[in-house]
Amino acid sequence: MNGTKIKKLILAITAAAGLNTAGFAGDFSLNSVSASDLKASLETLQAAPAPAFAGSDALNKSPNLPSRDLDMTIRLPFKDMNSRIVAMCDDIKVIDPALPVLSRQGDHLVFTNVTVTYRGIATEPTVLLKPVFEGNNRLAVKFLKVDVDMAFGPNKDLDMTNLNKDDLMSFVTESLTKNMLLSMDEALKTNKAAFKAKDMISFAYDKASWNLRAAVDPGFVAPLLPGLLKNIYFTSFDFDATGFSLRVKSGPEASMAQLPGYNLAMSDGLLDNFMLQFTNGTDFEFHPKAREGGLKFRGDGRIELAGKIYARDVFLKPNVYFTAIMLPRLTAPNTIRLTIERVDVDQAYGIGLPGFINNWVQGTATASVIETITKTPALAKVMSARKLNDKTVELVLKNSAFLPSFASGTVIKSMKVGNGLIYLGFQL
Repeated sequence: MNGTKIKKLILAITAAAGLNTAGFAGDFSLNSVSASDLKASLETLQAAPAPAFAGSDALNKSPNLPSRDLDMTIRLPFKDMNSRIVAMCDDIKVIDPALPVLSRQGDHLVFTNVTVTYRGIATEPTVLLKPVFEGNNRLAVKFLKVDVDMAFGPNKDLDMTNLNKDDLMSFVTESLTKNMLLSMDEALKTNKAAFKAKDMISFAYDKASWNLRAAVDPGFVAPLLPGLLKNIYFTSFDFDATGFSLRVKSGPEASMAQLPGYNLAMSDGLLDNFMLQFTNGTDFEFHPKAREGGLKFRGDGRIELAGKIYARDVFLKPNVYFTAIMLPRLTAPNTIRLTIERVDVDQAYGIGLPGFINNWVQGTATASVIETITKTPALAKVMSARKLNDKTVELVLKNSAFLPSFASGTVIKSMKVGNGLIYLGFQL
């Protein structure tokens, strides 16, 4: 393989070790994506089986899960809402940053601790609201009650009973949704996506019933994570005393076992399919006929990569069948240590290779992987990498690597490779 093809393959291998491929957005020509690309098919993906961690077969061999699934739970604490609202809205300001803007009260929420500048008057509304999950990718917010006080000024004692609360609620919802879309547009612009937030999510507010509805286009993720996901579904929404909880899946019926301490599960079949797109048309055959190949997450916590390479730069240009075993470990928040334990060459020139040739190929391949990871500019956009020894590199992800702009400040706190699945625990 030439240098460019090798680098593309290493990018995919590194992604398999725990990096989110959104970090390489600039290499996927997002600037050519338009709103029409969002009309992805709504195919239902087959649910992935629950992982198994017991038994020697689970430890030594784990066939790719046939499904291409992702299952993620996102938590947004109420305490984080203050800073987000301050950064997003000019006409809605937090009064006391030490106090919450949103809090739970029974089966509904209270929105308070803000000033809203409405028609030139600073008001302090207290709104009771109730979010209702209406179905996949659809959420409604019912406003139950609003009380309004004058915030300050010479008209502090003005009678507010004649204030048109319908108009005030319409103003608040319009301000929040408009500024949310503007904020998302800025993130999309940073990611060089040639479409707008309104192509991803739509809002509809009914002034008479005080009801706000939001609908998400499931295909919006396709141009943001090209080649990885076609659709994404928000399948549940809930809240408790601490914040919101949102469930996100790659298919509406996708089901994976969730482990305590982890909020993202991803099948090796999903990343296998992504890497296959990198290798098509190259000297690396990811799934050779009648041979074992592809990417596998093993029950012993290791990543296995197998395939066939056409070694055009080697004497007689042999087809080389190989298996690489890598061990990823999270040694600190956002810090992954990747050790290439061995590269086994099964056959070349149609025959098995002597041990000393196998060792030479293993050393050469390992050195190439280490050099590519530490010296590729595309990887430097989302992480720093340093060589620890001849077989190990340490990757430190930037806080924006997981999903640039959309989840700035994301920190990976835990990671586990299981039989067919990789789990990540992160916080925003």
